[in-house]
Amino acid sequence: MKIGVIGPETTVEIIKKVVERDIPDVQIAYCCTEFYEESGALAETLQKRRDIDAILFSGPTNYAYALHRVFPSIPWTYLPHSRTAALRAFLEAIAIHGSDLSAISVDRYDPKFLEETLDIAGIRGAKFYQAPYSPEEIAFEKKLQDFHRDCYRRGLVNICFTSMEHIREPLLAEGIPCVRTFPAEETIREQIYHLQIQDFVSQENQGKLAIIAIRFDYIFDDEKDLFIREWEKMQYQNEFKEKIYAVAQRMEAAVFENSMDQFSIVTTRSMLMNGFLKTGEHGNLMQFGQRGPAYKVWVGMGVGNTMLEAKSRSAMAINHAIADRSGSSYLVEDENRVTASIGFGSIEDRSLAYFARRIGASPATLERLRQVLRDGDTMTSEELAARLGITARSANRIIARLEDAGCITTVGKRSAGKGRPARVIKITLPARLAQA
Repeated sequence: MKIGVIGPETTVEIIKKVVERDIPDVQIAYCCTEFYEESGALAETLQKRRDIDAILFSGPTNYAYALHRVFPSIPWTYLPHSRTAALRAFLEAIAIHGSDLSAISVDRYDPKFLEETLDIAGIRGAKFYQAPYSPEEIAFEKKLQDFHRDCYRRGLVNICFTSMEHIREPLLAEGIPCVRTFPAEETIREQIYHLQIQDFVSQENQGKLAIIAIRFDYIFDDEKDLFIREWEKMQYQNEFKEKIYAVAQRMEAAVFENSMDQFSIVTTRSMLMNGFLKTGEHGNLMQFGQRGPAYKVWVGMGVGNTMLEAKSRSAMAINHAIADRSGSSYLVEDENRVTASIGFGSIEDRSLAYFARRIGASPATLERLRQVLRDGDTMTSEELAARLGITARSANRIIARLEDAGCITTVGKRSAGKGRPARVIKITLPARLAQA
């Protein structure tokens, strides 16, 4: 598949890097322009080329210019504004310009979207001033520059926020603090996958469509520090998102982010069976998402002859998964019945795997430790190493991790003659693991 990309050179370079690194099966024809008014003419030229299958615009503005000039004869899409990009711009405003983000002027970004993004970061009460202009107006960019300049000089705002290169540079030259957003890498991947899916659906020889619906949740409410709690949530969201994108990339599938905790992977039935279930991708994803009691993940898979059928059946499947508290996933190929329930191990197995990772040991080593403790839970580190059949260094590492987990109590010291007395410890595993 070959996709034409239209946008400013700085943004196109970012797109180029992501495509060459992450999506090697897609060819790109790059059309750089520093003037949004030229987007329509470039799009018209690309549509006339027989080797172009779709067009990707670097942002909503150049897409709007093109849409008012030509009617698309091939699939089009653009890189929407993302929370990741907005958060990076906010950090730049704080670190470089010293802004407290209390008053912000914006042009193409939705103030409600930015307010929600700041709320996620724990920053509330910001006041936004939005430019009242649309791309089809004459002298659009000049009006935006004047708007930001006026807001700042009147003392209404302390930082200007834009997604357009021609807005930022003149303002910075005048000493007016302004930050520009660049598209996030996950947004680039998502939109290119979206174009691939449109091309894929148009080909009738690809077999049945499949959608994998994924939802995850977490509980970090035990953390008393609000900032740390919100940071942990964002960190887990990003980790899980990266995991999903990695799985989709290996399957050569498309990912759609429905919300911050809900994703859909679009693929074929053959790839679902052979590339997701049989290869262990499903099990690895579930294990990652259910790493401990505070983490939950649900997966529902739907198969159909059309995108609508597959989506409807994946929704049915994930509803069954949520209602089933066993941690199983569901596959639906017939709307009249749920055809399969797919588990990936018992709750005890998952608890064992989670605690093993926490103390830096394999599940097999942790299982041996449980057996050892049945013959006595008080020992020295050398005795533990001998019982487990591991080196003293490995035993000391496990003891240190167990101590961090609150499972170690020092009960005394034992002298073996020469040298320093050895510490005698008592090991107490969590009740659920000890009784399993």
